[in-house]
Amino acid sequence: MKDKSILTLVLLVLAVALLAVLAIVGVGEGKRFGVGGIKQGLDLQGGISILYEAQTDHVSKPEMDSALSLIRGRLDRAGNTDAEAAVEGTNRIRVDIPGVRDAETAINEIGRTAMLTFRDEEGNVLLDGTHVTNAHRDLRQQTQGGPTEIVVALEFNSEGQRLFEDATGRLTGQRILIFLDEDVISDPRVNEKIIGGNAVITGSFSTAEADELSALIRAGSLPFALEVIYINNVGAKLGADALSSSVLAGLIGAALVFIFMLVIYRMMGALADWALVIYVGLVLVALSALRVTLTLPGVAGIILSVGMAVDANVVIFERIKEEARSGKTLATSIDSGFSRAFPAILDGNVTTLIAAAILFWLGTGPVKGFAQTLSIGVVVSMFTCLVVTRALLKGVTRLGVSRVSMFIKLNGEEDGGRKFKPLKIIENRKKFFSISGVLLTLGIIVIIINGARGAGMFNYDVEFSGGLSMQIDLGQNFDSNEISRIITEVTEQTAPQVQKIQGANQVAVKIRSVEQPVRLALINAICERYGITEDNFTISDISASVSGEMQRSALTALAIACIAMLVYISVRFRNIKTGASCVAAIIHDSLFTVCCYAVLRIPLNYSFIAVLLTIMGYAINNNIIMFDRVRENKKLNRHSEIGETIDKSVNQSLLRCVFTTLTTLFTITALFIVGSPSIKEFALPIIFGLLCGAYTSVCNAGSILYVLETKFKKAA
Repeated sequence: MKDKSILTLVLLVLAVALLAVLAIVGVGEGKRFGVGGIKQGLDLQGGISILYEAQTDHVSKPEMDSALSLIRGRLDRAGNTDAEAAVEGTNRIRVDIPGVRDAETAINEIGRTAMLTFRDEEGNVLLDGTHVTNAHRDLRQQTQGGPTEIVVALEFNSEGQRLFEDATGRLTGQRILIFLDEDVISDPRVNEKIIGGNAVITGSFSTAEADELSALIRAGSLPFALEVIYINNVGAKLGADALSSSVLAGLIGAALVFIFMLVIYRMMGALADWALVIYVGLVLVALSALRVTLTLPGVAGIILSVGMAVDANVVIFERIKEEARSGKTLATSIDSGFSRAFPAILDGNVTTLIAAAILFWLGTGPVKGFAQTLSIGVVVSMFTCLVVTRALLKGVTRLGVSRVSMFIKLNGEEDGGRKFKPLKIIENRKKFFSISGVLLTLGIIVIIINGARGAGMFNYDVEFSGGLSMQIDLGQNFDSNEISRIITEVTEQTAPQVQKIQGANQVAVKIRSVEQPVRLALINAICERYGITEDNFTISDISASVSGEMQRSALTALAIACIAMLVYISVRFRNIKTGASCVAAIIHDSLFTVCCYAVLRIPLNYSFIAVLLTIMGYAINNNIIMFDRVRENKKLNRHSEIGETIDKSVNQSLLRCVFTTLTTLFTITALFIVGSPSIKEFALPIIFGLLCGAYTSVCNAGSILYVLETKFKKAA
């Protein structure tokens, strides 16, 4: 047994070393599995993100696929091999092009209507894309009874049929060149005159090649144009600054978490830190292996998931301490602690994954990246907590380290005689409800006052209001009034929103949407005045229709998340009142966060959805831990009053709630202090939301369950 434990610990030491080398070096030219192989989003390396919308009421999936093939082909021919293009929804295509600065040129080259032409070898146009009704992959027999081959089948309208029949009759034995824009995509030889409005292109195609050619031909005959409804142009300098500051925040936050765990849990904390190092390494390897595009919200997701990884360890360690207090041996306490903590850890992580899945489903661009990194973090944290941490604890105890005091510091009578006075939650529930009511009422009053005085109920960013937003690193002291004057002179818009970003020589500008030439003129005027380049700009241009859709998707995401969590918790706890209590608590936290946005005038943008669902995930996790205690105590003390049971459960889970909130605050506060301005806007409401969530979990969630249990005793 001792030899096996030594082997386990040696393997875990080697795992840390291997992950460190793998993360730093990677594998192959692409540095797969290493940090160098992680794809960086535009907000980290700079570039342009463009959202196109099909200008038609009805568009089919094959038509959108054809338009996507067209854009990908243009990106490749322009040398933008790192660019990404994908269909969003049913009628939009998002294009991300790293390293590109000239938005106007990119828009004109990529999104212009495709021009398909059929020409003879001298370049004369025989017919064009308006004459083609369809193109698709097909199978045809080469000879009667012979093998089949893959071909591209063409269908023409009546005018196209006449023109193609005439052309093939004149050009038998010659080639007809098929052009998309000015690029030849196929040059089949005419074997005979073709009549009947149908033709096939042969050429030993693979399935993929035939599909690609078919899509390109269809793209040239699309009955709609693609209009730009969103532009985000991120300067390389701002992206690099954001990445470096976020990494620094992550290192500071992780260091604080490591120290905290070591001080609070002694040897167990040291082993948890060991497991956390493996956790970080596995997350980095997973991001690289899965080719996840890392964005600023994604970086925040990773840093936040460190706090979540700590949470499971805290839950287990508190359970181990309880078992140890009852007089059990350390080995038995470890087994019992893991066993009793598992249901709560499982439920908490599943609900967080539900929130992440909804974000990924309804989100776009960076929000999807946040959901991906959060999901990876949750899954990896489950593994490191339940497998790695347990292996470390078991391995060390089997080596003969069995004294409880060497592992953990027990609270209460065993710790120098200190004993904390239990909180009386149910007795004071009306006071806690009143505090929440007053705070939310004040927040609603501020929202109403903001709207009444014309400032807007919320500080809507362009993502929620439509318009043009610019964040500019001027690199020097500046006068906001001078910026306003330049904007007014170039755009002829009065009263632009110009705000200095605290702690940096940066300015945030918001104006109504302008034409591309006006935007370029404004950029040039600011660059000339302050001696900077376009690398110092991050620019977002969003139409009002998109902003309205973003608001609707935000509300939809919250509604679906609440319903999904209600169903899951009700099923797991076999009590709809428990599910309803959880949902009521997270709605309270969500409303409080919304009020924070209004009171502090934090820009309301698409990351607002990620903020709310993150807070909801944390809040539901806190509540599940407490309700799991209620479920357990009900079974152990069937004759106790429900109020008594809830009070006991809240006090039992109190330290875990405090410790988890603290460790998460370490990481998110580090983000707020040293992070980029956009990350600060992301971190600040999460800080308030976490504090509110901790208060709600301790003071309100159990009280809500008490009210439901006592008022609706006959409910199932």
